[in-house]
Amino acid sequence: MVQLVADTHALVWHLTAPHKLGRGARRAFEAADAGRWLCCVPAIVLVEVALLRERGRITVGAEQVLQVMSGHAGYAVLALDAPQAIEFSALVGVKDPIDRLVLAAARASGARLISTDAALEGFGVERVWD
Repeated sequence: MVQLVADTHALVWHLTAPHKLGRGARRAFEAADAGRWLCCVPAIVLVEVALLRERGRITVGAEQVLQVMSGHAGYAVLALDAPQAIEFSALVGVKDPIDRLVLAAARASGARLISTDAALEGFGVERVWD
């Protein structure tokens, strides 16, 4: 089964504004929605969703994200673990700590990364977007 890791913006756009997604990202989420692929959502993404909602930048909260995920077999929350921490320490070129944790999750799990952020390319993870 294909395994994916979703970054915050990609996941939020999938839930609230799917027209903002690239074609590849849209197809990846559709495969996860149908249970054909597994889309892992790092726990730090839920934290960032909560922070963005508190700041009024998005309307969806962590609870709603979890509720939507629970309705689809193709989604799972990915807890922070030791292999991700090791990958995090190797990603000194990524300045944003949340992006760094999401990228570390993708590297540690050998997953593709659904992200609009081209700055996350070149770190050994296939980025899915267009």
